[in-house]
Amino acid sequence: MKKIISSTIIILLALTLAPLVSYSGESQMGAPVTHSKDFEKMKELVGVWEGKVDMGKGVEQLKVTYELTSAGNAIVERFAVGKPHEMVTIYHDYNGKLSMTHYCSLGNQPHMELRNPGENNMTFVLSEKTPGLASLNETHMHALTIAVDGKDSITHTWTLYDKGAKKSDVVVKLARTKM
Repeated sequence: MKKIISSTIIILLALTLAPLVSYSGESQMGAPVTHSKDFEKMKELVGVWEGKVDMGKGVEQLKVTYELTSAGNAIVERFAVGKPHEMVTIYHDYNGKLSMTHYCSLGNQPHMELRNPGENNMTFVLSEKTPGLASLNETHMHALTIAVDGKDSITHTWTLYDKGAKKSDVVVKLARTKM
């Protein structure tokens, strides 16, 4: 009797677990995603960049990395890598247009949309529909322009807002490092 119960349990477990064991993520994937030309342009930034910046506490050396993730559907930017004020920005296409969410050291997550698709300099501005802020009056990054100065040189201009108005710009010149 014990053998029959044991055999039945093994058969039930095998039937229950078989779909999990035979799961192949690759077979479950849909057709390849077609990205915007602007997303493809952002992919060219993948790598390690260095520069200097003054974020209000004196000039400091800065490291910025770009990494392709999520099966090639998102780009992770780590700004000020290894610093206490390290920040992460995720770039992705949304409804065929390049967008980004900035996880700021200020503690908020402004969502910005590309305002000038197809241009050499990419300007992201706070989304009116989904700003990612509790209030537009809180201190937040309101815009970012990434100027491609050359294959191995870019300039970030971050626009800071406070109490609903522009407070300042932070300009960061970055050079690609050789790995």
